[in-house]
Amino acid sequence: MLTDLQRLEHMIENAELLLRFAANLSEEEYASSVEKQYAMKFAFVMLGEDAAAISEELKLKYPVIPWQKIRSMRNTVAHDYLKTEEEIIWETVARDIEPLRQKLLQVKSELQT
Repeated sequence: MLTDLQRLEHMIENAELLLRFAANLSEEEYASSVEKQYAMKFAFVMLGEDAAAISEELKLKYPVIPWQKIRSMRNTVAHDYLKTEEEIIWETVARDIEPLRQKLLQVKSELQT
């Protein structure tokens, strides 16, 4: 079983992958790249799996992390994939992933002290 710290590290890795997949890519290029779409969706699934496995204690201690929203995104991508709108994936990466990464790094730093 992975620790909360290991889960956080994995979440950070997946956030960084999402940012890397989107780097130097326009929304139109993303929309036409099935490979990028699948890669980003899988990273969201992994992000949500780790968020769900974080202890309730840590989730309560750090409500600044949108734990449930991360899990909900994972559920939508994994179970309602036919309804997943590529625009939502793109907008989430463009708007939310870097701030999330920063918050996760802060939590990780606090756990390591």
